[in-house]
Amino acid sequence: MHIIFKRSILLLNVLFLGCFKEEEVTNSQQISYESEIYGCTSPLSDNYNSEATVNDGSCAPTDCSKCDFFVSITNKKFGFDGEEFGVKPGDIICLDGSLTYKRPVLFKNIIGTPENPVLITNCNGTAVIDLPNLTYNIGTKNCKYFRISGSGDPTVKYGIKLSGVRSKGLDLNYLSSNFEVDHLEIFDIGFTGIMAKTDPNCDDETIRGNFTMRDVSIHDNYIHDVGGEGLYIGNSFYANGAKKECGQRLPHDIVNIKIYKNDVRNTGWDGIQLGSAVQGAKIYSNTIENFGVENRANQRSGIQIGEGTGGLCFNNIIKNGSGNGMTVLGYGDNIIFNNLIVNPKLIGVFVDERYSPGEGFKLFNNTIVNSGLEGIKVYAWNLKNEVKNNLVINPANIDAEGSNAYIDYGSNTETEANFFAMKIEELNLFNINKDDYSLTRDSPVIDEGVDLSSYGIDMDILGRKRPSGADFDIGAYEFQ
Repeated sequence: MHIIFKRSILLLNVLFLGCFKEEEVTNSQQISYESEIYGCTSPLSDNYNSEATVNDGSCAPTDCSKCDFFVSITNKKFGFDGEEFGVKPGDIICLDGSLTYKRPVLFKNIIGTPENPVLITNCNGTAVIDLPNLTYNIGTKNCKYFRISGSGDPTVKYGIKLSGVRSKGLDLNYLSSNFEVDHLEIFDIGFTGIMAKTDPNCDDETIRGNFTMRDVSIHDNYIHDVGGEGLYIGNSFYANGAKKECGQRLPHDIVNIKIYKNDVRNTGWDGIQLGSAVQGAKIYSNTIENFGVENRANQRSGIQIGEGTGGLCFNNIIKNGSGNGMTVLGYGDNIIFNNLIVNPKLIGVFVDERYSPGEGFKLFNNTIVNSGLEGIKVYAWNLKNEVKNNLVINPANIDAEGSNAYIDYGSNTETEANFFAMKIEELNLFNINKDDYSLTRDSPVIDEGVDLSSYGIDMDILGRKRPSGADFDIGAYEFQ
């Protein structure tokens, strides 16, 4: 067992956020938590509460009477064109659960407003779009201010089910922006469950500076048994883009994106991959299990924070995968905290500077158990990084690497109050046989951390007050 002891001086940092052509951004990183609000979450119910985030079972019965439009299975034209049908802000487009959809649904020109987005939802039960061997289930093109939600019928959790296709379950493509996606089940997909990006090409509308994807929320979805990534959001090659016949083309920025409360299981490649999200990115409260089952090099992380991506990654549970628990190639203003990572075959959290003009990576209060290689590895030599209050248990390469197996870092990285243990029994955790890694009153990591409240960290992975005692506990869980 080894502890890096506390020091009396804490460094306060102002974090740099990326700038981009359309506007200058100089705000400091802000950590904030969203409280759960219970109420009726079905937008087709008479007592719908637009502020509610958790369905409390109070919804009045729903039917299809509130639908302004239906996606027809007999429409001779491919897809649904909002401009052609006269869709207005606030309209509701329904997928009827009593119908059998036999071809992909492409939504084009669906334009709402910030105050009145267009809603695409299910009615009359679960809408199933199962399309064996076709390319995608649902796609969008030139859509803005809209929501795709499987919450139309309050009696089912995931009211839109997408399956069977060769490539993408949900493809949010060509200049689509300002959208919310929730309560979908996506499975048995050849490649990715949800893809959201417009790759740069010789159309100037698609390149950085001319298009920015903004205000995206992807939450409460169940994505499982897919051949590639569970969620593939944003372009992976922020720094250099792609070489086209018209020259080098840079991918668009993403500004303000939240990926949260998704259940992602059995992915061939990464569980969640986010790239090019230069400002306001948050990945939190997701559960990711059995990632990287294809064991393909560089495509097998629980979460990959790709080039150009800054922001926050917290309160995620990542278990059992062939690669790294997290691969962080981000902007360099990233704060990674309160995550539980169990049984990654490679590194628990791997940090590497690629396109990283920020001040430094921050890794705080993570619990990492049974990594195949190092618990934490930081390859960011040009930045001032901080690694504090992390609990690292039983890295497999301890014989080869010695103490570096817990945290491997350079002289530019400040480490403080991290706790290392070879035997998990030493930690007196609550019930590891049932995957409960919370602390008991006899745990040696209670009150052994340094105070990180200056960063806005005041809760643990379960949303409980931190600190609850004299000082911060080490790891993702705070003893109550």
